Amino acid sequence: MKLQTLSLAPLATAGIFLGYLADLQAGEVAPMPSYVPTSDCDACNDPGMYGGVSLLYLKPYGDDGAGSGDDGAGSGGDWDFGARATLGFERPDGLFFELNGFWADGSYDVGNDSGSNYQYSQDQSAWYVEALVGDNLHCGEMCVDYGFGVRYGNIENEYGEVYSGNQDFVRHQKDSYSFEGIGPVVRIDVTRELNDRVSLYGGLSQAILFGDQDYDFRTTNVAVPGAVTPPPSNSGFGDSREELAFISEIEFGLQFNLDVAGLQGTHIKLGVEGSYWTVDDWSRGFVGGVLGAGFNF
Repeated sequence: MKLQTLSLAPLATAGIFLGYLADLQAGEVAPMPSYVPTSDCDACNDPGMYGGVSLLYLKPYGDDGAGSGDDGAGSGGDWDFGARATLGFERPDGLFFELNGFWADGSYDVGNDSGSNYQYSQDQSAWYVEALVGDNLHCGEMCVDYGFGVRYGNIENEYGEVYSGNQDFVRHQKDSYSFEGIGPVVRIDVTRELNDRVSLYGGLSQAILFGDQDYDFRTTNVAVPGAVTPPPSNSGFGDSREELAFISEIEFGLQFNLDVAGLQGTHIKLGVEGSYWTVDDWSRGFVGGVLGAGFNF
């Protein structure tokens, strides 16, 4: 008797299921589980196209590995302008695609003596472009976006020396290092509202570029007017090898949210930023202020 009861249990379960199907109205489909992507940060950013541009006021810094040191060049530079630009698209679920560009140029304060036969110069420039894909990570009181992608960049340092102590010629020497490469990049951006008009913002990024480091040294001798003895022959040499570059960036400041007709999400940023480039045994960087504007369209 017990065996009969157990054997009827599956039939009873099947009967209940068939009865449920029979009760469905014509054309009705039994409910099925479905996945709907959600994001806690949908309210942080307006979906659609967005862009931004920033004016940078930066000062270059460097170590003794690329021409600076006892030969007259210093480790701190003069303030000069740079720029950043952004163009992207964000979906309603928070996934975004973004293009970024950076450019900076500056000169070092080498402390030339007007009465000396030696005059020095040192210039530094850097740029990169990158493509990112990212998403919203968490929200609440703040919005955190993370992204990853590919960066292509270049940094160059050029040191010059002019010697005018010879009566027959002036000697010009140029000593330059440069790196250019491509590699992965990751970035995190944070925005924290203080009120409806003002927010705190911050950002971090790290890139590793794989490319070529080039070194070039040139000596050019120019005869002075009326020279009796011809100048020595010009000379030079160069070298190129595969190398890695590590680029770290940080920025933070205040974001002022505005209401501008026809442009959603319009804001102005006022902050500071710094970047640090390391290639082989020499390091370079920029630090300074940021004045930027962004908008959706």
